[in-house]
Amino acid sequence: MLAFFGVLVASGLLMAAPPKARELGVLEDFDSASRGPFQQGFIESPRWSAEQRQSAREWSRMEVVAADGGGALRIQIHDARAFADGAKSFLRLAPYYPPEADAVRIRLKVVSGQVVLHIGGPTAYYGNSDVFTKPQTVKAANKPEWVEVVCNFNHPTWRNYRRSGFSTEAPRNYYNRWAQEPVGVFLSADAAAEVLIDRIDLVALGEGRPFAVFAPSQVRVLGKIADFEDGKYADVFNAYMSAAETEWFEESWRRTKPLRFEPMLLGVADTGIVGKKSLECRGRTAEEVHCTGVHARGAANANAIAISLSADAPAQRNTLLGAGPVVPVDFLVFVAPEGRPFPWQRLGPSAELRAHGGRGFDYQLTHRVIAADKDLHFAMYQARRYLKPGEWAKLVLPTADFTCIYGQGDMRERLLNHEPLRSAEVIAVAWLNPWCRQGRRDEAIVTRVDEMSFVQVPGPAQEHISFWQVPDVRRLLHRDEGRDGQRRRHVSLPGDE
Repeated sequence: MLAFFGVLVASGLLMAAPPKARELGVLEDFDSASRGPFQQGFIESPRWSAEQRQSAREWSRMEVVAADGGGALRIQIHDARAFADGAKSFLRLAPYYPPEADAVRIRLKVVSGQVVLHIGGPTAYYGNSDVFTKPQTVKAANKPEWVEVVCNFNHPTWRNYRRSGFSTEAPRNYYNRWAQEPVGVFLSADAAAEVLIDRIDLVALGEGRPFAVFAPSQVRVLGKIADFEDGKYADVFNAYMSAAETEWFEESWRRTKPLRFEPMLLGVADTGIVGKKSLECRGRTAEEVHCTGVHARGAANANAIAISLSADAPAQRNTLLGAGPVVPVDFLVFVAPEGRPFPWQRLGPSAELRAHGGRGFDYQLTHRVIAADKDLHFAMYQARRYLKPGEWAKLVLPTADFTCIYGQGDMRERLLNHEPLRSAEVIAVAWLNPWCRQGRRDEAIVTRVDEMSFVQVPGPAQEHISFWQVPDVRRLLHRDEGRDGQRRRHVSLPGDE
């Protein structure tokens, strides 16, 4: 039986019928795992003191045991103090999933007591910072049996407000679109309990869909953004866009100490193809603050942006289920009111900073700074794709597949109303230089970009959407709460509860 929302008793009736799930792949199967203690052998928290960690050895036990003709993870809770400061992540799954992945399905058996499960973790700070699925309670029955719990990435979900500057007013939550670190599987209990976990699968529920693909003959170029064949890149910029750490923008020009965040080194280089040149961005990256972009003038009838690029990150170890090693790249599009020159110079370094030599970041987009400028009117949109390391790809990014991540001034409603991207309003097309989620963080990466154009592709906008998007933001249900001194917001659609 399948538990979708609410409380499931292992021998009881389902509270709500979930959509039919289609398996995309196995995330965790304990059949081949060595029998015995799992990880540390008990549930712990990195925030605990040495004394708490020692006590945790008595509070819980985790081990792989023989079960149901194979293997299973057995978690025994002896003392609910293990969860006095909240649910604990006892397992980390792969970080990146295709856009059609809507949920994680967990097969488990509650032997005694009851447990509460949910999944989630850090997302891009300009998205929501942290997003989690609805906690689901599973109780033991008189005769324990195997059940399945589906944790939906899309809805209902809840978020906190850690590093929330860009997303504080966002009416929606997304997880899979913005996931940044391995997915955490969280567990809690309010008393002694025992649970067996057999396997964890990634499933599609029909809400997300694969990235739209277009044949070359279907792509009509309406306007060139850049191709770098003349060797010039004066319209290219490096922007620093943290949530609150303003000092690294100034320090990128002053250079009085080692930089935590540093601008990419830019230049035009041969692509390896005779007569072809591309923009080359080279350097170390850390977190999602290294934005490189090209100033652009929008095209009224375009419904997509075409871009050729490659990303080489040899020290990174990112994988996409079903595709193997990948380099995730987030694309950012900046829009502003038509007919008004955008004051880019206000975002640039002062004359005093420039006197230090640099070269530092060209624009300061830290939220703490830009939000204070009441005469700055713009919005940002995001879309994500996955590249094969070191291989060139020609991507077509439909405007419908972007979603608004920030808006202020006269463009604030773009975020509040979850409005679609309008190509005529585009003032810059940018990308986050890939930063290391797994692997060596201190190694340089190289991103090469070429042939950027506004294009037109066939088909309705709905067929161009990959990662699930809220169909109508006005129908969203919100519930705010304060817990452990933190604000949380629960987001759902009618029928979820």
